[in-house]
Amino acid sequence: MFKFIRRLFCLIGNYCPPKLNSFFYKLAGVKFNFKKVWFGNKCYVDTIFPENIIIGDNVCFSYGVTLIAHFDPSRSIKNHIIRRYKNKIKIEEGVFIGPGTIILPGVTIKKNSFIRAGAVIKNDTKQNSIIEGNPQKQVGIINKKLFDKFNLLNKNNQF
Repeated sequence: MFKFIRRLFCLIGNYCPPKLNSFFYKLAGVKFNFKKVWFGNKCYVDTIFPENIIIGDNVCFSYGVTLIAHFDPSRSIKNHIIRRYKNKIKIEEGVFIGPGTIILPGVTIKKNSFIRAGAVIKNDTKQNSIIEGNPQKQVGIINKKLFDKFNLLNKNNQF
């Protein structure tokens, strides 16, 4: 019964606007600091195993990000060759995840990574990496010079 209620909270969260969605994700068992994580509109968090999602501080999920912590073809196809599995998703601190990104089971996104829109993340990332595409590829490293450039653009309202 308790697991059903947690799944229901997660499902409700998937259809709520920002901040209210975070409240329901927290009740569902997703592990994160409520005051230091932002879930944008229309994010989808795995409703079957939300407790397998662990999120660090200062993480931003943009519009329509999907987090999938399990795979189960056997529910729809009897005797499927691939059996059900689940795995944790870990997102370390300081990560930005762009709109429409899909994060698959067993992935760790390292500290200060930047995931561009529409990426499909199926492997671990490196710290300070810029990731894009399907399949995912690292297209850069965030360094002090790049941070300074972004901060200057932000200061001058050019970004």
